[in-house]
Amino acid sequence: MTRTSSALAALAVLVLAAPAAQAQTPPPQPIELFPQDPGSAVVSELLVVARPPGPALWLVEKGGAKLYVVGSAPPLPHQLKWDSPRLNRALDAASLVLVPPEASVGPLQITKFVLTGGSGVRQPMLGKRLEDRLPADLRARFVSARERAQRTAVPYKDWKPAVAGFILLSDFRQAAGISEAKPVSTIERMAKAKGVKVKAMSQYRLGPVLANAGKLSDAANLACLADTLTELEYDGSHPTTIGSDWAVGDLPSVRARYSASAAQRCLLRTPGGAGLLNQQIAESAQALTEALQRPGVTVAVVDLAFLLPANGVLDRLRAAGATVTSPAE
Repeated sequence: MTRTSSALAALAVLVLAAPAAQAQTPPPQPIELFPQDPGSAVVSELLVVARPPGPALWLVEKGGAKLYVVGSAPPLPHQLKWDSPRLNRALDAASLVLVPPEASVGPLQITKFVLTGGSGVRQPMLGKRLEDRLPADLRARFVSARERAQRTAVPYKDWKPAVAGFILLSDFRQAAGISEAKPVSTIERMAKAKGVKVKAMSQYRLGPVLANAGKLSDAANLACLADTLTELEYDGSHPTTIGSDWAVGDLPSVRARYSASAAQRCLLRTPGGAGLLNQQIAESAQALTEALQRPGVTVAVVDLAFLLPANGVLDRLRAAGATVTSPAE
């Protein structure tokens, strides 16, 4: 993958990143993903049963149609072993598996990105490396992180702090054997092995994400980098538990470490960022609502950050008349 492609992939994370470690720098518009006493109608009507093996699974029903929703919590270790008899049975009965929205990146977008100097996310002063421009505390953390990722300073030197941080986070996870594609890629393979059609809920244009990233102020760039380094440091210090809690459906433990990702916090610092995030939640809810209008069984994979907040995907499904059965905790 070229460095430009890596940067585009990192920027795509700004919209659809999975939440991970609690960042130290609060966003200007905080999203309370897991409130202590949420007003969500979904949360208040939990069905308490013995916890079955495997990841948490929600059952959504409407008009005879059934939708099984897997709450995803990437990243997960590449070698994580998990099994879910309930998910296997759901896939046996399903005719469709819906996976998270995917980015639409065309050659014109990449060309424009390069010709405009990285759409505002490259360093304005050529010849001066990123690390030379960072405050001492962030520089020390950045250097430590890239050394853990087994990288030199070269791949990041021409990027602004926010984008450099996301590229470094992806590089670190790759080196540490942590996959940002899981569990979606695993569930896709399970579905295809059973002959079940797999479809993305929607596509989103990368252009608005690139444009928003280029509007970050210098202070916001540094705050985004600090959040990303915190997330990276969390991943590095929890190599055995980062996926095991999710794999057994231990939602309380997942909540203890799960909050808005550095990417989402960074997005909220940009003009219109909250609108882009809410748009993704709305489009995911709409795709699942449409799935409930077709007979039979559908399986969907939805990030927990989109699924559980007040007015998140589950609340919107219930508001549309669906019945939601939540997993035991």
